[in-house]
Amino acid sequence: MRRTDGTTSSFEWVSLVIGIAAIAAGIVGALLATRIHSAGLYLLMLVGIVMLVATVWRIDWGLFALVAMTYARISDVAVHYYGAPSVAQPFIAFLALLLFLRWVLLGEKPQGWLPALATIAAYGMVIFLSLFYAGDALRAQEGLLAFMKDAIIALMLVFLIQSKESFRMATWGFLATGILLGTIAIIQYVTGTFSNDYWGLAESQLMNIVSGTEGYRIMGTYGDPNFFAQVMVVIIPLALNRLRYEKKTILKVLAAWALAASFLTVVFTFSRGGFLALCAVLGLLVLLRKPPLIALLSGLLILILLIPFLPSSYFDRIQTILEYLPFSGADVRTEVSLRGRMSEYEVAARMFLDHPIFGIGYDNYANNYLSYSVRLGLDPRNTERSAHSLYLEVLAEQGIIGFLMFVFVLYSAFNSLSKANKVFKKVSLEGEADLALALEIGFTGYLVSALFIHGAYPRTMWLLIGVSLAAYQMAKSEELLIVRAIFRNRLKLKETASIKKAGKSEPYGK
Repeated sequence: MRRTDGTTSSFEWVSLVIGIAAIAAGIVGALLATRIHSAGLYLLMLVGIVMLVATVWRIDWGLFALVAMTYARISDVAVHYYGAPSVAQPFIAFLALLLFLRWVLLGEKPQGWLPALATIAAYGMVIFLSLFYAGDALRAQEGLLAFMKDAIIALMLVFLIQSKESFRMATWGFLATGILLGTIAIIQYVTGTFSNDYWGLAESQLMNIVSGTEGYRIMGTYGDPNFFAQVMVVIIPLALNRLRYEKKTILKVLAAWALAASFLTVVFTFSRGGFLALCAVLGLLVLLRKPPLIALLSGLLILILLIPFLPSSYFDRIQTILEYLPFSGADVRTEVSLRGRMSEYEVAARMFLDHPIFGIGYDNYANNYLSYSVRLGLDPRNTERSAHSLYLEVLAEQGIIGFLMFVFVLYSAFNSLSKANKVFKKVSLEGEADLALALEIGFTGYLVSALFIHGAYPRTMWLLIGVSLAAYQMAKSEELLIVRAIFRNRLKLKETASIKKAGKSEPYGK
């Protein structure tokens, strides 16, 4: 956000009061923390205090904290592992208060949020309508409330990302997640300390790798290796961008750290969907960024050198992807995972065919699964299941109307990034243009992975949507600032030239 009058005096006393209140809250929290025996919760509280004060000093730090906290699911960890109250909700309210005060007192009015609001609200209306026809209205209502929380976060990001600096700060929020969760997950896997959950930041579980082989798969804070791989693959192109365009050495080192940690984490999840998403991301990076031959060969060499250090069972699992191909000849009845997936896909298709216009009702797939799977006869499991594909889930629950609205939301997000990329190139902001492209590529990897997993953690998707929807208006604001600066410089040059010309026209000695 840009200050319209260039002054800060009207906000100084408010900032001081809020800062004192934040510090006081931190001191109270620290005193309360002396009664807490959990080192993890104590550390989390100290970090929270620092970020609260930093947000008052510079609101972009609040943006960084919001992205990192949401993407790493820090608030959920605090609630489920330590019984702490939600820290996300009061923090978002605090950010909203700061935004309002800066708008009223400084004239820092957020730009470009109405199109984003209209886009998200249109999709929300489809979810709202399902309350009237869903078989389980209570589930649909709970789903609507969860969506509203996600929508608020997405819109908050649109309000906050108003400059190239804030865009960059949001990116570092994603990279911070890669460094934190990725590093801990790799340490857990390499050391074999799977019984240690590392303060709730590194879950893992002994699971089937291939038929007859079991092994531990890391899950981070997501409770499932596939979802963990899905969010980590997004970070890879963002880290490459920062590695290339950051000027400070320490930031380049951190970007390289996030890149390595995120890449290895995707591998150690043993996620087949994560592998396909990783291939899509790497392929798009080569196709769209067209790196120099030396960079491409160096990347290939690094990948080749990594192969001997990767678990052999990883390659065995990746090979099972071929069994999903139509002409593979694999019998779905002989492989438990394959049989379950085929049943879940088929049930989703049948739900859509039975309710093609509006679907079976938002968040109603799981409670209707058994009634369909029993008739299908593929899956012997007598439990509720999910669609295992985000797109089939949307079709089954929201019908063609909801699916089209969902596609429109995604189109709006990618269109915003694409136009931001063009605007940044127009004004020679190559780093920001490449960052918009990197987010497009990372988001594409996320959506490729979503072909094989359902929307169990939609908040991460809406986080990406929020940042994406903010991109175009933010780029236009930067273009306007540059144009105004050029115009002012030209005026100054003309004034200087006029003064010199007038001086020369005066008689000598006068």
